[in-house]
Amino acid sequence: MDTFKKNGFVFFRINKDIKLLINKINNLILNYKKENRINFEKIKNDDLSKHTLILQNKVNKILSPRKFFEINRKTFKYFFKEEKYAIQTYFYLRITQPNKNNPKYKPIDFHRETFQGPAFFKHIMNIWIPIKNCEKNNSMKYIKNSHLFKRAIDFNFKIRKTNVKKGSVENKIGLLYKDRKIEFQNKIQKLRLFKKNNFILFYGDLIHGSAKNNTNRTRISIDLRFMIKTNMKFNPIQGVTNKKYFKIIKL
Repeated sequence: MDTFKKNGFVFFRINKDIKLLINKINNLILNYKKENRINFEKIKNDDLSKHTLILQNKVNKILSPRKFFEINRKTFKYFFKEEKYAIQTYFYLRITQPNKNNPKYKPIDFHRETFQGPAFFKHIMNIWIPIKNCEKNNSMKYIKNSHLFKRAIDFNFKIRKTNVKKGSVENKIGLLYKDRKIEFQNKIQKLRLFKKNNFILFYGDLIHGSAKNNTNRTRISIDLRFMIKTNMKFNPIQGVTNKKYFKIIKL
């Protein structure tokens, strides 16, 4: 926990049960690609988003957030010393093409989860799980020690619209219709966040974003947000689904 508080993130080894489910997800995606004659490296943006949404729903039937937490019950109870959690109701599926094949693609820029939610989202945490072709030079990026940054002292931001429409397919797979352009007040250090065969737990206040995929292969991962139940002031309605954001579980 001390390392988590200091760095803003911590790595956990992926256990054999999760590895089996990751293999099932990879087989699902491989069969889907064959059946639909899809090449992720060459497909157009709009088509990729549509297929990603279909696969996202299928992936969550194999590995739901509840199942992930239940399989890692001992890890979470030991680490947090808590039994009740508010967890996002589904995993986002991220399928990111090689940048050289899709140079117009704009990854999700640097952000905090509090940028997109109520004030108590300062307690939110993220889980990122590699599925396929994830490595150091195509992983997510973050700003070192930024979970400790204070707005108006260390950074400020401007709200701007993106080319994603609210409620669109792109929005349903986790792309933002509004984001924040962050302006840092001091020199920062941008780093990559990755460790092979590990999932990542990190604070929602750690300023992070997806990064360009600088490899020749499509990167696939899943992620979700959660918090300890006592930190949830209310259960907000998620705009894109019109359903409650969190599901309450007891481990």
